[in-house]
Amino acid sequence: GYFIPAKKKSNKWLFVIQEWWGLNDYIKKEAETFYSELENVNVIALDMYDGKVATTRDSAAVYMKAAQPTRLENIVKGAVAYAGSDAKIFTVGWCFGGGWSLQSSILAGKQAAGCIMYYGRPENNIEKLKTLNCDVIGFFGSQDKGISLDIVTNFEQNLKSLGKNIDLTIYDAGHGFANPSNPVYNKSATEEAHQKAIAFLKARL
Repeated sequence: GYFIPAKKKSNKWLFVIQEWWGLNDYIKKEAETFYSELENVNVIALDMYDGKVATTRDSAAVYMKAAQPTRLENIVKGAVAYAGSDAKIFTVGWCFGGGWSLQSSILAGKQAAGCIMYYGRPENNIEKLKTLNCDVIGFFGSQDKGISLDIVTNFEQNLKSLGKNIDLTIYDAGHGFANPSNPVYNKSATEEAHQKAIAFLKARL
């Protein structure tokens, strides 16, 4: 992973999880941005592809499909173990990483402190969602062809039925709207979502 330790010893951790491209410079820059805007937090951007980084959509699709769930879970569990048993763990991710932000918070168990999802695939297994121990904030696009509003609404209803706190914002935007290199990049939605994400973290740190 790409690790930025807190300036002073801290039990607060933010796991930053890549898009389907891999742990590229964009994700490292996002990790640095969160680090600079939060106070005394350890930030680690997880490398979910074991060093591989895609530069084309075709190679990204290949890497994502080849990523085995057991290996991905073990990477997250390794990060949790590295953070330590007293760590408060927050997660944020986009696209592939949006889904894995949620999965990471589930895997963090009682140590989970807050989950941020950017257009990530929701979990619909109720038994899994029962084990989630933190609040969720999510940002999705109404023009997302892969993750429909029905899927997002169902996810919201499932969490609320379990007594979990979830705060969703739906933007008039497509999938990947927060990445400046994406043709559907939406600057105003990205800036607003980021401010909401920072406020969400600061309220819980």
